[in-house]
Amino acid sequence: MASATQEERTGARTTYIITGIFSWLGALIGWLVWKDKGSFAKDQTTEALNFGITTGIGFVILSVLTRMIPMLGILSLALWIVQLVLSIMAAGAAGKGESYRYPFSLRLIK
Repeated sequence: MASATQEERTGARTTYIITGIFSWLGALIGWLVWKDKGSFAKDQTTEALNFGITTGIGFVILSVLTRMIPMLGILSLALWIVQLVLSIMAAGAAGKGESYRYPFSLRLIK
């Protein structure tokens, strides 16, 4: 992959940060805005979107399970913290122009 421009790095970093806060919705917005700005931006915003979708599915599952077993509600908080920490790590890598891959993520969007 060619070296990432400053604009691409900024787009990827921004998308990762909003993904950490807003999950799939933030990732979708970042992907729609930045996917056509270059190969690095497309690759990294797609990675963020796939992770956002993955954690979004996790939140839906935990929401259903929490209705049955209320004590599982703490897992939603844990998932959000993991999402935030991994997204901050991804934003740091993107800021340096390095590709980041989440340790777990469904690859639904190519």
